Amino acid sequence: MLWAGGALVLAPGCLSGARNIGAATTPVGMTEVGVSLNALAFEHGREQAYLPSPELTFRKGAGANWDWGGRLTLLGLELGTRHRLIEQPRWTWSVAPSAGIWYVPVTNNYTEPVNLRLGAQSLFDYRLSRAWTLTGGASLTGAFAGPLTAFQGRFNGANLLLAPGGSLGIGFRLSPSLEVRAEGGLEFPLGLRGGGRPPTGHAGFTFRWSRVDRR
Repeated sequence: MLWAGGALVLAPGCLSGARNIGAATTPVGMTEVGVSLNALAFEHGREQAYLPSPELTFRKGAGANWDWGGRLTLLGLELGTRHRLIEQPRWTWSVAPSAGIWYVPVTNNYTEPVNLRLGAQSLFDYRLSRAWTLTGGASLTGAFAGPLTAFQGRFNGANLLLAPGGSLGIGFRLSPSLEVRAEGGLEFPLGLRGGGRPPTGHAGFTFRWSRVDRR
């Protein structure tokens, strides 16, 4: 899937996931590869800072009702699967579990640049027409957020986070192999020991291209 898009992600201590995917799984025998461009906004001292974040993405059909894929950015790596549970002529429901490791820019309130995330997203597609698809998503993510010394076995200052969230997107199919999609969403991170934190969010668009695998 060729993704070329942009998104704005607020990241005060927990990176928001801008996946830009729908509920429809990649068919067996097809691969989606691409590149995207996100813009990250985060707190740096007392100022708001912005950082571009390019991504390489892919998905591959693995079975009749599921696919797998991932995204690689300058700040981390995420891998996951997507499982189609129900499909009807007008709508599709899927779940997409994932796991990833991210570097989150340090803010003036938290010193937790290392994030290990494990979560799942429920995706619902409603086909408005042959070309237009509306996608709603609900997610729940757990994260370990800690300092760089966590790699040395020292976990002082580490926290466990729980982040429920939601997203809304719309896709328009330009051709059988090309779709443009816009999406926005919010996450609400909660520190299991420190209470609520500022919400994170994303908004952006993507172009997606798919190709048939060579045999």
